[in-house]
Amino acid sequence: MAGTGAAATMTADLTAITLTFDDLSVLSTGGVDVFTLDMGEAPQPPPYYVTVDGRRFRFTGATYLERGHGAVLPAWVRSEEAAGRLTLFVRRGERLLAYVHDPAETEEDEGEAEE
Repeated sequence: MAGTGAAATMTADLTAITLTFDDLSVLSTGGVDVFTLDMGEAPQPPPYYVTVDGRRFRFTGATYLERGHGAVLPAWVRSEEAAGRLTLFVRRGERLLAYVHDPAETEEDEGEAEE
C-alpha cells in the first residue's frame, strides 16, 4: 500500500484501516485542502472505514475522477465542512473515493444508519 507507514493496520475482514495523519498526503484543489490516502493499485478492496487518530471516517459511496473533478469535488468538501463534518479521500486507480467523519455521530449511530 503506497503512502502508508508502519502505523497503518488493516482488520482481518479488510473493511477498516487505522492510520495516523503521517500516513496521509494533502490534495490541494479548487481552493480546498483535503487529506488523501494513496491506495493506488493495492490488491485488496478499499476499506469502508478509515480511522485516523481516533476519528472514524466512513465511505460515502461517492467517487470523483482524479483528473477532471473540476469544481464538483471542492464544492462537496466545502459543503461537508460547512455542516461540521471532516472529509478525506482514498485514491484508488483513477478515482478518489470520498469519506466523511461526523463528530456528532457515535459508532452506535453509524451502525443504526447502516441497517
